[in-house]
Amino acid sequence: MLLTHLKRFGLIGMLPAPAQKRLLAISRQDNFGPGERIFSRADAADHMFVVISGRVKIFLAGVGRRSKTFAYLDPGEFFGEMAVITGKSRSASAEAVEQTSLLLIHKNDFRRLLESDPKLALYMLKAVSERLRLADEEIEDILFRNVLGRVAKSLRDLARPARRGTEPCQLPRRYTHQELADMIGTTREPLSRALAALRRAGLIDMVDGRVTLLDPAKLDQAISASVTQD
Repeated sequence: MLLTHLKRFGLIGMLPAPAQKRLLAISRQDNFGPGERIFSRADAADHMFVVISGRVKIFLAGVGRRSKTFAYLDPGEFFGEMAVITGKSRSASAEAVEQTSLLLIHKNDFRRLLESDPKLALYMLKAVSERLRLADEEIEDILFRNVLGRVAKSLRDLARPARRGTEPCQLPRRYTHQELADMIGTTREPLSRALAALRRAGLIDMVDGRVTLLDPAKLDQAISASVTQD
């Protein structure tokens, strides 16, 4: 996706034309290859980023085989803003999943832009609040939902809001077992057992890494029933 196309949506698209020009004027572009680290947890935060093309993974590497993927970011989405705003070090790591082009905005320039544009500041507040809401949901899932339920809920969420009806639907991207395990915060073995159970129940199918939700309504029932009891 060309940089000019970002003016239609996301962080850049919500700005008026003069602010768009100012943002692009204070930014620079950089490219990252598949698997290349953009920044690591505890790094100093000098820039925030907007995805121009490609895909970015935000994650924490855990002990042993376990890690936690918080998000996959597509063109138009931004990241790295929290550490820039607070002045603290990075709280997670970021890595390019495929060949990726990013827009980099220096922290001082971004702070000045926020101070001068209330609309941008409100947009950022809403975006950060939504991310905190999703983080609260994940904490609740880990505390109160079993692995099967967490897998089912993650697959339902990956179907994206526009496709969360009751008709069968296919996830828009392919995912490996390791990628799904990292998103759920488990390892491959429990993930594989949960996927097998969902397939035996006729709720999902998975071919070449592409998951299809065969019965979203019954999948929702499984998610509701997965809350553990004291």
